[in-house]
Amino acid sequence: MSGLDKSSNNDSSFDPQRIRGLHRRRVLSSLSRSDMTVAEISRFTNLRMPHVSAELRRLRREKLVDSASTAGTRGASIHLTPSGRNVVIQDIIHRAQSCLPIPSTKSDICLVFKDRDRLVLASTVVFNQLTIAIPDRQPTGDYSSGNQGAQWILAEVESRDGLWINPHTGKIAEMPDVQLNPNSIESFSEGDRPVYVFNARMIGEKRPISLAPGTWFTPRYNEVKHPFHPQPGFNLRIGTLHEDVSPVYAPNLLIIDIEGRMGQLLIARTIPDDYLMISSIHDSKKNPSSIPEDVLDCWIELAHPRTKPSELRRRSQALKDRILLRRRSRVPEETLRRFRADWGNSQFEEKETASETISTKDLGIRARKALIKWVLQSNEDIPVAIEVGDDIPEYMFKQLLRNSERRIIFSSNEYKAQGVARLSSDTTRPLPWARYTDQNGIETPIRIDDTKLSVAMVDSNPKEEPSFSSLSVELTVSEVEDEYISLALNEKNEQDDYWANLVESEHPEAALIATPRKMRWNRWKRIKGRVDQKWMDLVRFEDVPDSELHEFINISDKRKLPLFSEKFSTMVKDNPNFPYEVRPLTPPETASSGAIWIASRLLASAADISPDMTEDLRSWAIPAWLSDIPDRSIDSLSGAYKIVKEREKKALLDSVHSAARDKPNSDLHTWSRFVRVIEGNGRLTPSFSVKIVRQIPMEWFAPLAEQILLNMLKNEQWWNNAELCSIPWAALALRPNGEPHHFPGSGDLNHPGPSDGFLNALEESIRYRPGIEILDEASVANIHDLIMSLRNATMGLPPYIGRTHPLVGWLAQPLHKWPEIAHTDLTGGDPLITARLLITRSRTME
Repeated sequence: MSGLDKSSNNDSSFDPQRIRGLHRRRVLSSLSRSDMTVAEISRFTNLRMPHVSAELRRLRREKLVDSASTAGTRGASIHLTPSGRNVVIQDIIHRAQSCLPIPSTKSDICLVFKDRDRLVLASTVVFNQLTIAIPDRQPTGDYSSGNQGAQWILAEVESRDGLWINPHTGKIAEMPDVQLNPNSIESFSEGDRPVYVFNARMIGEKRPISLAPGTWFTPRYNEVKHPFHPQPGFNLRIGTLHEDVSPVYAPNLLIIDIEGRMGQLLIARTIPDDYLMISSIHDSKKNPSSIPEDVLDCWIELAHPRTKPSELRRRSQALKDRILLRRRSRVPEETLRRFRADWGNSQFEEKETASETISTKDLGIRARKALIKWVLQSNEDIPVAIEVGDDIPEYMFKQLLRNSERRIIFSSNEYKAQGVARLSSDTTRPLPWARYTDQNGIETPIRIDDTKLSVAMVDSNPKEEPSFSSLSVELTVSEVEDEYISLALNEKNEQDDYWANLVESEHPEAALIATPRKMRWNRWKRIKGRVDQKWMDLVRFEDVPDSELHEFINISDKRKLPLFSEKFSTMVKDNPNFPYEVRPLTPPETASSGAIWIASRLLASAADISPDMTEDLRSWAIPAWLSDIPDRSIDSLSGAYKIVKEREKKALLDSVHSAARDKPNSDLHTWSRFVRVIEGNGRLTPSFSVKIVRQIPMEWFAPLAEQILLNMLKNEQWWNNAELCSIPWAALALRPNGEPHHFPGSGDLNHPGPSDGFLNALEESIRYRPGIEILDEASVANIHDLIMSLRNATMGLPPYIGRTHPLVGWLAQPLHKWPEIAHTDLTGGDPLITARLLITRSRTME
């Protein structure tokens, strides 16, 4: 946005138009930042080079981009034309209209547009912060960060030169003369207030954001999930991302690449005092420092590389004696000549390694190499900050990286150092601003601390800093003010069972906080009648003894059962004895809700359980499960159907139909109704189609995928339905006619294949609401791929290269047209589409 001319087409008389097409939008957006080559555009947009080249050819024909070189020239720099800049501005203006209505506060931020980790945001005032907190969903007012609350992500504000846009008039605006005067009523009215639009990029984790464009929110920096985590051992506190966000700690190995002598001097001032500093940054005349005599042992090997070791030891000792005036020793003239050339007037001393500064400003290359070798061979437990110049060979630089002691390396060379944290210059801002890249490649701007870099010791099992906000329980005002709870959280958290026993009678909540995790379940059983149910959140599923898990489930929050189901499946796979230990000793007819849940999970994991337990699953787990089926247990039906004998399958299905009849909110009730639809005894309505997609496995409803999709397109705002848009419809609908489908209750169900009018029905439904241009949105990529695959197959065109999978278009092509596709070419997209391509490929090979 910073590269755009803010005055272009400000008086346009037509409505602003949005850029259609994901590739076009990404290419134009990248060029709006600066001129780029095709390769640079490909890296910035994450698009393949052929796609970028094809889009640039179209943009050239429309005179939206140009270059100083002839079209097709390798390495040519491409730039936007005035028309291209105007198209980008019109797109931004069109999207900024989603910000209406504009709130009266000046701290709110609006999400205008999102594409992967790139964001376009808006505010009512100039946003001058370096980072901003973004929620991954609509934030609530209770400051919850659990399953029901928003998780806040930190994003870097990429450009401080944004655009003022008036969403009311659809034009670029000037900066308001008076911004939000609290004494003026116009400041709190809608009026013609403009918004300030700017770019941002998410830092670290590429967490999907389900926030709708046009949503206003107030950033909560104190709830941000920090993108960097301290590593075990010593960590340097190097700076902050935001004043309200916890500091950034670098690991014990850090490369500092700051350009310019002034910048290097400023950085050198922040090195902790306990470091041995070896660099040319400090002037040796103003800061004279002596060098340990042991360095000469390393230097002599470099000065005489072909001399025998015994002779090297003799010369080194003689040189030390002469320099330190211990006794007169004969030193060869060639050694003295090289010594004077490399060391100049340096002072040497017989001393232990200490925290000091050794200047290398006037030293020769061999002397600086000797200091590096001495550092590598030193066994002293003293952290070192050492400069590695451009003339130091790469192998010595790599040796410094291999030894992961506490070390800071000053280096501006181009040697690669993957997996090492780096602090480098920020080309857009002066110091104290810099750019920090951690060992995982996560990059962010950072404000370096003004004082000495402080050292923090981090446990091998780092815990988050204790605070009320980090506690998984929402505290009342009285609980926040409780001294025992504060003491337990800040000093006893999960580590003092003895103290917990002492205070349990008077302060059970504090006792639970102080109890180690593995012992909390036993304490909870004692205090559960005296504390609020919310405190059970401190007891983790994996910390409960296996034999008592059914008791834990009995009193757990039912909203957490899906999460517990995932953990249960993992524990079954990791521990073959777990199913035997977790099985409750209760008859099926008197099973509690916890025992019933255990039975349903054992059935769902039947494929991973030893065959020795199959008979017990038939005789105990199935009757217990059917006595009161849980709301989410369709995977239990699948497991039970596989382990019962063939003659008992019909009786099992009848029992499930009967049990599901009394559970209208369960997924088995949806399955029962779905089976009736297959048998011709029910109707497939739009609302029921939504329930099918939400609760039935995709492979089960694949034969009815065409009807279900067309039904769901009749719903209001279907394009905002994440469940609908995330399904790979091409893999479900584009299947050969007559392909058998087997699942509990399916009978002899075969896939009908796509009907002749499927494509027209899809296009008509989308054209009616909201319009065919919605297919350009990345969120509906699955539906877009289905339509384009059908369209190309109908028109006899080559297969469409999809967004969700490059080869998805082949699913719509006749089998006789399929070429021999390598197995490796089938990967790289949606897993279900990959599976369908593999199945069809094997069929063509036969």
